Amino acid sequence: MKSDDPWSDIPISSAGSKLNGRLVSESRPWEIFRAIDYLGRRILFLVHAPSSASGIVLPKMAGLDVEARVRTEDDKAIMSVTLENADDGDIFTRFTDDIIQTVASAGDEVTAVQSFVGRTWKWHALLKGGRRATLSREAQLGLIGELWTILNVITPARGLDTAVEGWRGAQLAPKDFELSDLCIECKSRGAASRNNVRITSEHQLADVPGHQVILLVHTFASASKDDVGSLDLHGIVEQARSAIKSDAPHASRAFEASLDEAGYDDTHEYEVIVLHRAFDAYHVEERFPRITPGSYPDGPLEVAYDLPLADLAPFHMGEHDFQRQLVGEG
Repeated sequence: MKSDDPWSDIPISSAGSKLNGRLVSESRPWEIFRAIDYLGRRILFLVHAPSSASGIVLPKMAGLDVEARVRTEDDKAIMSVTLENADDGDIFTRFTDDIIQTVASAGDEVTAVQSFVGRTWKWHALLKGGRRATLSREAQLGLIGELWTILNVITPARGLDTAVEGWRGAQLAPKDFELSDLCIECKSRGAASRNNVRITSEHQLADVPGHQVILLVHTFASASKDDVGSLDLHGIVEQARSAIKSDAPHASRAFEASLDEAGYDDTHEYEVIVLHRAFDAYHVEERFPRITPGSYPDGPLEVAYDLPLADLAPFHMGEHDFQRQLVGEG
């Protein structure tokens, strides 16, 4: 009788840093392997380019060793999670199956790495069992902007199911939305704030093969609950849930999972109340002022910088051009 344990017939690796891994076919095109090290410990690891892991922060988990390193034999990077106690094999299998399923849906390698790490953080919170921190004001505004984009920008052009399926911001992916031919990075700013946006990674505005890249900047004004059209996080979440229940019920599970990844909690109180004033779309192309992974081959990594919106005027998209990109005619 065949064992349900995916590690049962994997040979133990020899002592040293090299692992005798077995490729997980379900993870393709990304290279996830199962292995057993010379101590008999089960390992799941992802092989990737070192540049794909910029800005990664790894959780510390009791009973698990989460590690990032570079292989000496080919200079490839490895992201791995190792089970310390074989008695926990069943839950480790469920944990790693979840990682594999999430990574397999990634549209590029940076997203694959971020998804691998994001799932470890998800399980870290689950196993820790503690109450998660309430989202900061900045995070609340950012999430409101992403949900507004789902409901009012992408859904009218491509449908609600496509909008939910393409939402990647909650997974710590480089772009907030990845559609079949278009990537959108969302930024939310207050109407009274400085006239710039914060770019938090050299990957956020990087080119994506086969895709156009658009920077979408939402402007919100502070409001009170009594103002017509005012939004808070709970309110826009309920708008999205209602729309999904009516028009795309099969997308509900993916939406709720992304909400959870973003740190949203129905039991928390959120103080940010805003009115949506406007959004501006900018075409990110060759001359666009940005820092990308290829800008400085020898470093630095984990780059964050401010972009003055006044400098982006040459790249501003008119409504007609933006709509053409949204519907795939650009």
